[in-house]
Amino acid sequence: MNGKTVLIIDDEVLVRRTTSLLLGKKNISVICASDGIEGLALARDSVPDLILLDIMMPIMSGWEVFERLRAIHELAETSVILFTAQDHSGADRRGLELGAAGIIRKPFHLGKL
Repeated sequence: MNGKTVLIIDDEVLVRRTTSLLLGKKNISVICASDGIEGLALARDSVPDLILLDIMMPIMSGWEVFERLRAIHELAETSVILFTAQDHSGADRRGLELGAAGIIRKPFHLGKL
């Protein structure tokens, strides 16, 4: 993904910082949003190559953000990987049904990302 842009939408500052640092070391440009509303605006403005999206956020859940992203023509095909602390197959099944490129459980190994 060198030369690519990743948008991280996560309400946890530590997740945003550590993930940004890791991706930055791989020469990947990173944009961060702390909630779904900000994330949607940044996604529209930057049209990233990949979106890392937290499922459980205040104000607007990751599920709602994901559905809204799919409704935006320029972002409908953008790969989305979901972050979740949930450990059940329901989240996996719903993510796959919505077309997520993958699901990563929190806490996660940065190497897995």
